[in-house]
Amino acid sequence: MRRVAFLATATALTFAVTTVTTSTAANAFTPPNIPSASTASSEPAALTVDIERNSGTYNRDLFPHWITISGACNTRETVLKRDGSGVVTNSSCAATSGRWTSPYDGATWTAASDVDIDHMVSAPVTPRGN
Repeated sequence: MRRVAFLATATALTFAVTTVTTSTAANAFTPPNIPSASTASSEPAALTVDIERNSGTYNRDLFPHWITISGACNTRETVLKRDGSGVVTNSSCAATSGRWTSPYDGATWTAASDVDIDHMVSAPVTPRGN
């Protein structure tokens, strides 16, 4: 059942990225339902932190990675171009420079490798339901 839910989510995300990429101007997309600063600051305190379990069972190969969206550009590269400002890419579509600002807390990055676009929780934790 989890695999079906994961595949449905991945399909919906791919459709959403494709739709947004083709129907909105660059840098015009803002994620929906961004919490207020006070909510974003207080809610993490309610999370339960547990000990690491089954860390040896995570297998990255079980999780499909980026798909090609257009030409040489995969999902990650498309989102980085969409959400960044002044993004410059190389012939392989990888961002070589730009600026990315979090709509959640205003943090800014200038290296694409520092930007997470696919998850808020560490991938190895999610399959275990922790």
